[in-house]
Amino acid sequence: MKNKKVLAMLVMTVALSGVLTACGFGGDKPEDQVVVEATPTPEPTEAPKPTATPAPADGQNTTYTSKDKSIAIKLPDATWANKSDEEDLVSFESPDQGKIVITHGKGEEDMSSAVIPSTEDMANSLEKAAGLEPRTDYEIRSYSASDVNGVNVYSYNVKYNNTEKTDGIAWAVKRVYANDGEFYSIEASIKKDDEKLLKKAEDSVASFQILGDSSLKSAAPKQSEDKKADASAEGQNTDGAASDGTGSEAGTSDGSSSGTTNSGGFTDAQLSDTSQTRTIYRNSDGQPIVIFADANGNWVDGDGNSYRFANDEDVYDQNDVDYYYHGEAADVYYMPVQ
Repeated sequence: MKNKKVLAMLVMTVALSGVLTACGFGGDKPEDQVVVEATPTPEPTEAPKPTATPAPADGQNTTYTSKDKSIAIKLPDATWANKSDEEDLVSFESPDQGKIVITHGKGEEDMSSAVIPSTEDMANSLEKAAGLEPRTDYEIRSYSASDVNGVNVYSYNVKYNNTEKTDGIAWAVKRVYANDGEFYSIEASIKKDDEKLLKKAEDSVASFQILGDSSLKSAAPKQSEDKKADASAEGQNTDGAASDGTGSEAGTSDGSSSGTTNSGGFTDAQLSDTSQTRTIYRNSDGQPIVIFADANGNWVDGDGNSYRFANDEDVYDQNDVDYYYHGEAADVYYMPVQ
């Protein structure tokens, strides 16, 4: 009986093994096995990070105000960097263009050691003192001496013919504001004999403003207060009135110039330079308005309203009134009607 039970169990085991093999379990052939492979989940593609496009150098705000708030100047472009900002010395440098140096003197000691180019002969003497020979090494160009609101203003350019003696400097644009007790000297030197760079240097020197307490301020005041000073220094016609510091001499939003000139008191350089003046048009009625860059680079009008550019065409004032800009400077506004 015992042997029969063992035999029966063996028969059941063999039978069970056959059933499992038929169902795919325990098959000893690889092709009989079912392999399930997991499909990997694809990694999400990371969107490329936006790359900021730098604004063109000429389109950036380039007005520099000294740390003591005593002076301001509009640099030729954004490649010019401040190198020194001390009480009586402010300087800038552009690696490919040149340097701008502003010096200040005040009081008996400073005035006794200063050499003011009050005549063209004196301007020549300054160049000769640097070891340069007239005509051979340099030429004085466009010398002028004028009285602007009681302040002496001396302006001239120097063309350097022998750049080996000037460390590569091809031109210098010089302007001095002086009286018996104080002076400001602004000198822009450029490395290339290039008319465009020379014009930019001239415009920069002409944009110099005295903001602090100075006996020379009336000749180079904050531009939003009185733009006639630079015009006089350039030999242009003005009515000779001094600024009262209230901004009444600047062009107003309706285009009047408060009795100064038919250009709102702007210089020729400012009238044609869209980085200094612009004509915008009110979208509601097309009314043109002249705005200008103040000492801090903000766009304002003669009434003190401020403006912001949303892009190259759309402009809004502080009350969100919308205007349109066609890319025109102030000269379009003051152009005589034919």
